[in-house]
Amino acid sequence: MNIGVTVRLDQPITAAADAARRAEELGFGSVWLADHYFHRDVSAALALMMAATQRVRLGTAVMSPFLRHPTLLASMAATLREIGPDRFVLGLGTGGYEFAGEMGISMRRPLRITGETVQIVRELTQGRADVTGETFTAAGSTLRWPAADGPLYLAARGPKMLELSGRIADGVITHGIAPSHLDFVRDKVAAGAAQRTEGRAATCLMLDVEIDDDRSAALAKLAPRCVTMAGGAYADELIEVYGLDPEEVRALRATVRSGDRAAAAQQVTGSMAEAFGLAGPVDHVAAGLHGLFEQGVDEVIVSVGGSSPAETDQQLTALSKALA
Repeated sequence: MNIGVTVRLDQPITAAADAARRAEELGFGSVWLADHYFHRDVSAALALMMAATQRVRLGTAVMSPFLRHPTLLASMAATLREIGPDRFVLGLGTGGYEFAGEMGISMRRPLRITGETVQIVRELTQGRADVTGETFTAAGSTLRWPAADGPLYLAARGPKMLELSGRIADGVITHGIAPSHLDFVRDKVAAGAAQRTEGRAATCLMLDVEIDDDRSAALAKLAPRCVTMAGGAYADELIEVYGLDPEEVRALRATVRSGDRAAAAQQVTGSMAEAFGLAGPVDHVAAGLHGLFEQGVDEVIVSVGGSSPAETDQQLTALSKALA
C-alpha cells in the first residue's frame, strides 16, 4: 500500500526534517506539505527534508500558481529533484480559502489557469516553455541548468477539474472516502483519460485520521477537522455523492459563512466526519485504509491527529505498526 503522511509547518522549520526522517523510519512512502503563507516556507522545508531522507518521496498538497508563478514552481521542482532524484511530486491546486477574502485574488477560470500552469511547468522542465496564456505567460523561457522532469498531481473536487486531471496530470489529489464518491472520481478521471494517448492519473485520496481506543472520542476529535470539507463551497451535486444529508450541509454552510468556526465545528456530524476521515482504534483505521486500496485507490495521504508533535508521533507509530 502506498501511504503517505502530512507534516504541518506550524513548528520551527528544522522540525520538518525530523518529521520527514521519522516518517521514513516508520515505513511510510511519502511526506506531503501544504503551502500556506501563514506557516513556514514550503520550499525551504522541502529542501531540508529532502537532504535529511534517503528513500521517502516528498510532495506538495498543494501549491497554488496564484502564490508562485508557474516558472518558479518549475524551478523549485527541478531544484528539489537535484537534491533527491526521482523523489519529488509537484502537487498543484488553485484553491485556498484565504485567497479571495484576505488577498483579494479572483478565483475565476480555475480550469484554464490550471491548464496554463501545467503546460508551463512541463515545458520548462523538459527544456523551453513557449506559452502565452490569459493569466500566465512564459515566452521562450528556459531553466539554465539540466532540469529533471517529474510527476505532477492536481487537486480536484468538481467534475471538470477531475476530468482535466485525468487528461493532463500524473495524479489527482481529492477528498472523500465514500464508495459513491470513489466511483464518481473514477468515472470523471476516466472521461479525461480517454483524451490522452499515454500515461494515466493515479487516484490519491487525502484524509484525516484520529486514533483512539474510544471510537466516540476519536470521532469527536475528528469532526472539527472536517468543517471545511463538509461545509465548504463545493458544487451541490457532490453533497449526495459524498453520502451527506443536504439539509445538514446547508445548515453547516450557513454557520461557516457567518464566521463562527467554533459553532460550525459543533454542527459536523459523525457521518460528515466519516465521509472525509477515519476515526477509532488503530485496527479500525488500518482496516479502513486497506478497504480504500481494495476499491482501487492508488495512493493515500493521511493527516493524523494529536494536539502536540509527541501525540502525533504516537498516532503515526501506532498506525505504522498496525499496517505492518
